This record gives sequence, structure tokens and C-alpha cells, in this order.
Amino acid sequence: MPGTQEITIWDRFVRLFHWSVAGAFLLDFWVLEGGDPPHEWVGYFLGGLLALRIIWGFIGPHNARFSRFFPTPTRVKVHLTDLQQGHIDRSEGHNPLGGAMVIALMLMLAIVSISGWMLTWEMFWGSDEVEEIHEISANLTMILVVIHVAAVIVMGRFTGIPLIRTMITGKRSV
Repeated sequence: MPGTQEITIWDRFVRLFHWSVAGAFLLDFWVLEGGDPPHEWVGYFLGGLLALRIIWGFIGPHNARFSRFFPTPTRVKVHLTDLQQGHIDRSEGHNPLGGAMVIALMLMLAIVSISGWMLTWEMFWGSDEVEEIHEISANLTMILVVIHVAAVIVMGRFTGIPLIRTMITGKRSV
């Protein structure tokens, strides 16, 4: 398209984190048997990725930083007003609502990872409460994943921005 250029929205680490977490969580949730070593290893992998992403949220490039997309009430209001008026910032990474989903998913993944790790400790071995926290948080995370995927599809069509392509390539036309 004449007059368009490709800009980088997502750096390599954010994209690798996103797709690695997606694959690992789905593998642990749907395929691997809870309590078996492969399930635990994937859980440790997820926890490690999450820790790295939290660090990256403070030191990474512009669109990777939490401060860029943290969903304050003012940012959410401005974003919703912009959507109503058809003003779409094609250079934006996560909008405030997307940022809220990122934070919710990361929080739930932290609860899943920590509760799963706790189940390996002798003091929590066989703890019904910790097992229930682990199971409920994993199920809530899966619900958030479904909402996230649906929102990406809907917003991609609404805005005309190829969000999935952007998360694969890191680039977007503006």
C-alpha cells in the first residue's frame, strides 16, 4: 500500500514469551497429567517465563513496559471514547483493555504456578486447599484465554488491525 510503512510493535522476547506461554499452558491444561513430572516441568517453565516477563515489563522496550499499557480509569475512558469515534492508533501495542487482560492473565498464571509449586512441598503434599486453588486458578486462566482469543478476533475485525499477524511477526503497517 502506498504511503504505509512497517513498524515494530512487539519485540522478539514479548512474542516468544506469548507463544511459549500459550503453548505450555495449553499443553499442561489439556494434555499432561497433573502431578506427573512432565506437568511439573512445564509448570516450572511457565513460572520462569512469567518471572522474566515481569522483569521485561520494567526494562524492556516501550510497548513491552507495564507503564505503557497499565489500565488506569482515565486511559480506559479515553480508549473507549477513541473507539466510539473510530480513532485507532495503529502504532499502539496493548490498549488499556488489552493491558487489563495481560495483567489478569499474568496474575492468574502466577497463582497457577505458585500453587502448583507449593504442591511439591512436603508441608502442602496432599493439601486439598492448595490443590483446589491450583485447579480453580487453572480453570479461570483457561476462561481468560478464551475471552482473550475472542477479543483478539473481534477487535482485529473491528479495527482492521491484523493482531495475530502482529504477534507473530512483531510488525504492523501504519
